[in-house]
Amino acid sequence: MGEVTESDLEIFRARKLRDRIYRLNMISYTVITVFVGAFGWYWWDSRGFTEPSSMGPFILMGAAALAYLVVRGFLFHARQLKKAMRQKMKVSSELRRNL
Repeated sequence: MGEVTESDLEIFRARKLRDRIYRLNMISYTVITVFVGAFGWYWWDSRGFTEPSSMGPFILMGAAALAYLVVRGFLFHARQLKKAMRQKMKVSSELRRNL
């Protein structure tokens, strides 16, 4: 292993943060899909909103809504870190490409 400069470390951190933001976005989309699926289950179970439904769809929609809020909180925090990283450094072209 060779020597690693501080700028190489910053580029690595920027790539890691970029990848984390991407994964959090994908998790967010997955949770939205689960919520929509649970709503479809509710519609199916209630025969088009004409009969009472079981508790399953409500529990799944609630869990998906809570998961969405948690993931969005993590995403907000990651974006704040990205913003701070951009402001802290004089953003080089290499680092800008990774952020």
